[in-house]
Amino acid sequence: MTSPGSIRTIAAHEFRSAVRSRVLLVFVVCMVIIAVGSITIASFDFRAQMADYNAYVTEAKAAGAALIPPPQLFPLQLLRGVIEYIQIIGAVLAIGLGYLAVARERNGGTLRLLATRPLRVRHLFAGRLLGAAGVIGTVLAATAAISVLVIGIVGGQWLGGSELVRLLITFAFAVIYMLLFFALGSWLTARSAALVNGLVIAIVVWLSVVLIIPQIGDTMDPDNQVPGGLFAALQVQKADEKSVLAKFRTYERIRSDLEESSLTKHYERFTFATTGIKDKYNGKPLSLIVRDKRGDLGWIAIYVTLLGGLMWFGLRRELSVRKAPS
Repeated sequence: MTSPGSIRTIAAHEFRSAVRSRVLLVFVVCMVIIAVGSITIASFDFRAQMADYNAYVTEAKAAGAALIPPPQLFPLQLLRGVIEYIQIIGAVLAIGLGYLAVARERNGGTLRLLATRPLRVRHLFAGRLLGAAGVIGTVLAATAAISVLVIGIVGGQWLGGSELVRLLITFAFAVIYMLLFFALGSWLTARSAALVNGLVIAIVVWLSVVLIIPQIGDTMDPDNQVPGGLFAALQVQKADEKSVLAKFRTYERIRSDLEESSLTKHYERFTFATTGIKDKYNGKPLSLIVRDKRGDLGWIAIYVTLLGGLMWFGLRRELSVRKAPS
């Protein structure tokens, strides 16, 4: 069998297994319910703000106003809850998918059968990733589609062409983000003699990367301790603020390094900028956002290389063990 044929066969096997075991169905239902719930809740406030704006427009026209500013309301901001749930729950689902991929092959003996053929690590690596991408892509495509519908029906705002492009980019990066956690779960499960040990370690890593480290970085930021910012509350001028921070350079470096170590934080920064959840990026072209967020994209590329390499070595170990005479 040719390399492309082997990769397609393995990928199709991974996808069919997820369909037969109803893993795909469970993942889709889970993420769709989350998307519907979070966007619906956020839409109540959005519609109230839109109603206030429409009332203002009516009053302004009645008063003879010639120029009425457009509403500063951005429907993509309704995706905030969806993105945050993908960061947390999506990562867990991806780890579980990686665990199941290895457990299914090891318990079913499929990998031993594959090892009797001229199968290379790169075939298994590419096939398993492609199959996982198919499962995750299907889940997130359903999530994106239902998000557009709920924003339009409940939020009362149908997304335009440029907004749909930004939504597509956001969910494309969500696929990459979840694939990284798939690689983590797959690697840790493959290198563990007891499958459940790999899953437990992956969950511990998930807790650290997704929940603990980002919260430590945010908590250590003085501006997050007081509404509106600590320096603003103390009425400290910008020039004085910089001189104060200069005295806490080591503290700031530690806090910054903690945040920089979190894959989740980099994913959040980029997607929040793309969707305009971060207010200063509303109305800004994508080229400017990419340029401004190149540091976050660089960190994501580092994680892609690292976790991809670890998954590769885990699969090589699995194949070598299965090929070894018993």
